[in-house]
Amino acid sequence: MTVLDDLKRQMLFDGLDDGELRAIEQIVEPVKVSRGDPIFRENEPTKGVYLIKSGEVEITKKLPIDLKTKMLITVRNTQNCCEIRKTPYGWRQVFATLLDGQFFGELSVIEGKKKHGADADAVEDSELYLIQPEKLSEIETSAPATMLKILRVIARVSSKNMRYLDKQLLRLLIGI
Repeated sequence: MTVLDDLKRQMLFDGLDDGELRAIEQIVEPVKVSRGDPIFRENEPTKGVYLIKSGEVEITKKLPIDLKTKMLITVRNTQNCCEIRKTPYGWRQVFATLLDGQFFGELSVIEGKKKHGADADAVEDSELYLIQPEKLSEIETSAPATMLKILRVIARVSSKNMRYLDKQLLRLLIGI
């Protein structure tokens, strides 16, 4: 399978034609990550947007824990609201488990943040593609129609994620 074929399977590039994908093919960087290894850590410099070619990636955030927070975790876990677990690195909340064709790291890039706001770890051996922020800026300048299509996908996925989080919050607050 070629890189172009891989890009055609990526959710982020839904609606892009072969010409647009060939341009993107020139800027993606392959990245291999072994099971259990970090892809990036919270507060590390933003590296870019990652596309999952194969494997599984988990996005988590470290939680500061005190007695009140431990009680909240117990309530959340009993309501099956959010996955929060103790790891060797402290308490972590799982925000997403992502699979082939999905993407992550986009929020830090879109918001212009210099550092990542969460951790990303390979749950399985994973093959990824990385698009550095500067390369996305080049697309924005040289092919604004392509960038608009990409941003629409990001907006659609972000909106879906917000609706999911709203439902989780309601479940936590009123048990529905």
